[in-house]
Amino acid sequence: MRNEHKDVQTWIKQRYSAKYGVEAEVDKENKLPNDIRRWYQPDVIMRAKDGRIKYIIEVESDPTRKSIVGACILADASLKELNSRAQLYFVIYHQDGIRQIHNFRTRVEIAKRYCGNLHVINVVSFEEFKKETL
Repeated sequence: MRNEHKDVQTWIKQRYSAKYGVEAEVDKENKLPNDIRRWYQPDVIMRAKDGRIKYIIEVESDPTRKSIVGACILADASLKELNSRAQLYFVIYHQDGIRQIHNFRTRVEIAKRYCGNLHVINVVSFEEFKKETL
């Protein structure tokens, strides 16, 4: 894992820990749908104080079409298993990925049709994500 990848996860954890329960890959806390059947491990899971998942965050340097669509499907299936709804963010931090961000957004639009438990799927640069109010 690249240092930048860890840095983004750490930034998210520091920024949002006061408001959400933050489970990050860097801390080995990111298991969905649960500890026993952990077939999806996103980079960051943010939970409301009542334990409901609010946000799933995938940190990417230069994602491929398959990884974007696959993560959407796995996130949606995990949420369905948990009988929950949430938002999914792809946070792109590397210039190569940022240059292609419009391609990734196009792929997400296709995946959204099949993801009924993800009420929002966003693809943003890390700089854009820093401006988000979650």
